[in-house]
Amino acid sequence: MLSALMIETDLFSYMVHYSIKRRSIALQIKQGQLTVRAPTAISLPDIQALVRKKHNWILKHMQQAKQHVKPDWLAQQQVPLQGKLLTLQLQSASQSLVIFDDDRVIVNISTRVQALRHNIKARELLQQWYKKQALQWFTQRLDYWQSQMSLHAKELVIGNWQSKWGYCKQSGEIGFNWRLMMAPSWLADYVIVHELAHLKHLNHSASFWRLVQQYYIDIDAAQSWLKQHQHWMEI
Repeated sequence: MLSALMIETDLFSYMVHYSIKRRSIALQIKQGQLTVRAPTAISLPDIQALVRKKHNWILKHMQQAKQHVKPDWLAQQQVPLQGKLLTLQLQSASQSLVIFDDDRVIVNISTRVQALRHNIKARELLQQWYKKQALQWFTQRLDYWQSQMSLHAKELVIGNWQSKWGYCKQSGEIGFNWRLMMAPSWLADYVIVHELAHLKHLNHSASFWRLVQQYYIDIDAAQSWLKQHQHWMEI
């Protein structure tokens, strides 16, 4: 018996992996693709019958998984800035730099960079560009919200974190993730209000949330957007 084989159906294909160590069948969906892991004692017709039985469940979870696949912005030749898609243009040049031209982002990659490293270099340059955009935008918006809330940070940091959008330290230092520049500005405003509120309440108590809601009503909408789009805010 083959240890792995591909099965085609009218709506999707899937891989079957057999293992002598398995005692039960498992259906796994990753990045919109189905894999069936089964004991060697289970016949192929039995596996196909299970897939047919779980047909609706499989299609539902395949669709959900595809919605959370990280986009390849370089391949799509687009990048988001504050919720708006800009045309992305990569080209060789004497010097590596990023040029922002209204609705275009032009990434010049030095001719000294090997062709195999062009995409890596492009992502590095784009991340640096996003950080510069973030520092400028958050500086301005932080000034606005500080005056509105009568709360003032002592230092602003733009960082690169996978597991948080911002932070507030007891020292008064506030930090924001550069990826927020990919999101709509109303979303970044929520994170600013959230972190500024921590200057008064360094916790997530009821008093903290009351303060946030005093200045930002759509908390649920902002949190839902972040949860649904966090995979999307990557380069």
